[in-house]
Amino acid sequence: MGYVINAAAVMIGGALGALARFRMDAAITHAFMINFPVGTLCINVLGGLLMGLLQGAMKRSGKPFALGYNLLGTGFLGGFTTFSHFSLDVFDLWRGGQGGLAALYAFLSLALCIGAVWLGYRLMCPRRAATGTAA
Repeated sequence: MGYVINAAAVMIGGALGALARFRMDAAITHAFMINFPVGTLCINVLGGLLMGLLQGAMKRSGKPFALGYNLLGTGFLGGFTTFSHFSLDVFDLWRGGQGGLAALYAFLSLALCIGAVWLGYRLMCPRRAATGTAA
């Protein structure tokens, strides 16, 4: 029964994450109206931050969080962020003769998303002042 419940959590979270991505991308794209995939970039950075917060919260609590992680991490954030769409955006920029923008977008996505995961994790698990180690 555990597998079925966890699989359902992934499916529900994934559907909600994909819907959130669809709506957020449409809103951001409409707001900026530029020839740059700013919506996907913002979504992936936010997803990185949320993943860091989730991982930090799990570490801070010290308790297993399998069902919640399947719902929020694997499901929602898996459906919300999108590496395949990022890859298509880079390819389309490159194919359209905008190699510089393609490289900038790839660099920003990697740097900002990893930075956002680090920030989220640090917000949830700040270093201890006395020992200087992660909590």
